[in-house]
Amino acid sequence: METWFPVVRDVVLFVIAIYGAALSTFNWRQALKKDRREITVTASSAMPTYGDQLGAPYAKLEAVNTGHRVVTVKTLTFETPSGARLAPMLADRFPGMPDTRLPVSLSDGQSAHLLLPYSDIAEALMANGQTGKVKLTPVCVDSADNVYRGKAWDVDPREFLEMGLR
Repeated sequence: METWFPVVRDVVLFVIAIYGAALSTFNWRQALKKDRREITVTASSAMPTYGDQLGAPYAKLEAVNTGHRVVTVKTLTFETPSGARLAPMLADRFPGMPDTRLPVSLSDGQSAHLLLPYSDIAEALMANGQTGKVKLTPVCVDSADNVYRGKAWDVDPREFLEMGLR
């Protein structure tokens, strides 16, 4: 037998073993990701229109289940840098678009939303002594008390109040 054959055989077996280990690791990570709860939280602006007139601006918080497991959303709100959370005092403030009743179970791709008037946000911040720019982070809490955070908004309460009262 040739002396090169055992070397080639060992190299080929080593490459196959590395490929198998990499494939197993990839499959394991995919399985972990599939079984994990995942919520994407976003904040945006919404304004009702009345013919050719614009209404007061609202902040729209939305939580979308981007995972493969059903997730029950308990809380959807804004959080200040100190950890305080804004709680809406009245529901369904946006005309024609009722807020999602919480808690709610979301399957893959389903969403929940909450609309808060800019003026209410500003008044709540100012009542707590926040007069300069504040970072408000959209947060969602599920039934297992996992907290999901979205991209923070830089908010000036005085500007929000002025926009909300127009």
